Amino acid sequence: MENFCTGALEYGSIIYYSHLIPLAIICILTFFVLFKSRFSFLSKVFSLFNAIFALWLIGDVVAWISTDYSLISFFWSFLDYLNILSYLLAAYFFFVLVRGKDLSIWVKLFLISLLLPPWLITITNRSITAFNVQDCEALNNEFLTNYKLGIEFFVIMFIVAVSIYEYLKNKDKVKRKQIGAVGAALVLFFLTFSITEFISSNTGIYEINLYSLFVLPLFLFVIIFSITNLRIFNIRIVGTQLLVYTMIILVGSQFFFLENTTNQILTIMTFVLSLSFGIVLINDGKRDQSQRIRIEALASDLTVANTRLLELDKQKSEFVSFATHQLRAPLTAMKGYTSLILEGEFGTVTPELRQAVSRISDSSNTLTNIVNDYLNISRIELGTMKYTFEILDLKKIVLDVIGELKPNIDKKGLNLVFTNEILNTKHSVEERYMISADKDKLKQVIANLIDNSVKYTPKGSLTVTLEKNTKTRKILFSIRDTGVGITREVMPKLFSKFVRAENANRQNIYGTGLGLYVAREIATSHKGKLWAESDGEGLGSTFFLELDMEV
Repeated sequence: MENFCTGALEYGSIIYYSHLIPLAIICILTFFVLFKSRFSFLSKVFSLFNAIFALWLIGDVVAWISTDYSLISFFWSFLDYLNILSYLLAAYFFFVLVRGKDLSIWVKLFLISLLLPPWLITITNRSITAFNVQDCEALNNEFLTNYKLGIEFFVIMFIVAVSIYEYLKNKDKVKRKQIGAVGAALVLFFLTFSITEFISSNTGIYEINLYSLFVLPLFLFVIIFSITNLRIFNIRIVGTQLLVYTMIILVGSQFFFLENTTNQILTIMTFVLSLSFGIVLINDGKRDQSQRIRIEALASDLTVANTRLLELDKQKSEFVSFATHQLRAPLTAMKGYTSLILEGEFGTVTPELRQAVSRISDSSNTLTNIVNDYLNISRIELGTMKYTFEILDLKKIVLDVIGELKPNIDKKGLNLVFTNEILNTKHSVEERYMISADKDKLKQVIANLIDNSVKYTPKGSLTVTLEKNTKTRKILFSIRDTGVGITREVMPKLFSKFVRAENANRQNIYGTGLGLYVAREIATSHKGKLWAESDGEGLGSTFFLELDMEV
């Protein structure tokens, strides 16, 4: 008995268009994506989906055009399983695309469990229950057919839900376009395929399935657009024209084989859509490529300019460091001689001369502070600031600074109060506040904060507080004043370089706006925190310095 049947060859021209053209495009697309993306994980998942779908196309071609019913029966028996597998792989690919990560092991096990029933049915030769030799058609397992339709519905709903959720959640425009384009293409193709499959299963007219595949070239065009223009595999536009031209040639080549009017009309419609979409894709790709070239050129120029600016900034810092260092020697001499004059070491000082020399002394002190600020800035920027850490009592440092600044505080008639307390303990207030710090640098920070409050408090009081929290192992220094306060606009940039409030300028015209910046940098180097609080202009301010407590 011969193993041949009749009635299949009449669909040869349709099969060429609906199966072989997409098969050729899929092969080219898979090769292109894998090698251009250097075998990224996403490209591997995409290629696996392509491979399974290509196997389904091959099996379906054999089932339609072969006349050997043994061969048809063999390939037909695997079609439903390959169909289910390709749908699940499409969902897998889409998830990895939108989330940028692999599925968890539990989700993978769930997907595998969904594949087990059709796999068992297929390998036990129960996927088809009978074969019609006359029509070259097999009778599918009813359970497997319904199971397949259920999986298809599940995957379509999954892609729709994920697309909507991720599109609304994502703020990146390019990512939203990726999700929208690929999600819509998958849903359109799978929905068309599933509907025609459902109709053919219920009517027994399997030829309806062939026409659903006419959507496939358009689906592949969207995928190519997503790959090249939306960069889902980070591929440049190198092969866009090749992919588009290949698809148009393959679609157009169908004209040499078609005889049926309906097929010719469908082919013309698809060819026109493919050609139009291809022209848009190529033009968009060229425009995108020219923009990228321009952006890359600008980025290159910006890199050169940035390198030059960094060099100039370094030279500036080195110059400031050198200049300020050179200024310190004559300033020290000026301060020394004015001090000797005022102390009467060079003879009797008249009131007029004392007033003049006092102004020189004050000016040299102001200039010394400015020079020290600039010198510290240059050291910070050059990374040459040196620290020598040792275990110190912060309370002793604070009292020393208060003692040194007491004449200025008394001169302005300000009332200074010093309090210290220990939280979460019953120890005496005489207990020490031990920290690890560079004595001179930390003393500079404390002096800066107290002197800052003195300068900007015309009248009223200063309250210096030390708190030790044995539970959090933190020591908190704070100074609260009744001075000019800090506005809400100035507060966010208070510790930046050269920032001074208008009310601060009215109180002290010699400030540089560098002291607080230097203080915060030193505090950060001590692994501490420095911040300020104020209720607004004219309502005073409080500065806080928090440091780690040492045993």
